[in-house]
Amino acid sequence: MADCLNCGTVTSGRFCSNCGQKTSVAPMNWRWLINEIQHSIFHVDRGILFTAKQMFVRPGHAVGEYLAGKRKRYFPPLSMILIPAAIYGLLIHFFEPDLSSFRLNTEARQSMDSMVNLIKQRYALIELGVLPVFAFCSWLLLKKYGHNYIEHIIINAYLTGQRILLNILVLPTNMMGAKTSMAIGGSIYLVYLGYWIFTFAQLYERRRTAGPVLRALSAFILFYVFLLLCIIVWAVATAIIKKSGTT
Repeated sequence: MADCLNCGTVTSGRFCSNCGQKTSVAPMNWRWLINEIQHSIFHVDRGILFTAKQMFVRPGHAVGEYLAGKRKRYFPPLSMILIPAAIYGLLIHFFEPDLSSFRLNTEARQSMDSMVNLIKQRYALIELGVLPVFAFCSWLLLKKYGHNYIEHIIINAYLTGQRILLNILVLPTNMMGAKTSMAIGGSIYLVYLGYWIFTFAQLYERRRTAGPVLRALSAFILFYVFLLLCIIVWAVATAIIKKSGTT
């Protein structure tokens, strides 16, 4: 029996029965400082490394466990986007893509530079913005298997975090030239597509295998069709605005 150092309640065991603080408080030394940095910045003790590993080893089972209520070990889904996205946005300043190998006119060069700057400044917001659309596509084609739209947001949040981690791994290839970087980036995206399909196949492994696989692939394609249509509408609207401005 001992008094809790936080609230003074007489308690036993590892945690105070009143406020929940640990009854044994670590001394403030270098080890404490390292653990505090991990907790405050990376939240490693809450499972970011564990979650990242699970998303590459058994993604469907990991997501299924989180949806079923086993959440203590796993990093929160939206944080799984925000922290890797923040790291990516920081690192891209040091590994900015080299566009010199492309023969671009002034307007195209400005558009590419604007896109790179947007990624630098708003990458996390961009990923959060497309998340509901990605989730809608997967929910629309896979809702027959029982998960609602919010649950598909969670599934896609973990998948997005996994993709960002893959993008971080290949960021240094930007220094090898834009064409090489784009080729490697395309290969990585195929890896992500494989994980996307594998996640849903594993999540719904009790169903017929072909069903979840085909529906997941269709949802992936549907998202990019929708994205392409948005780009076309944006390009047409921009051209109309510029034309009206010159007349």
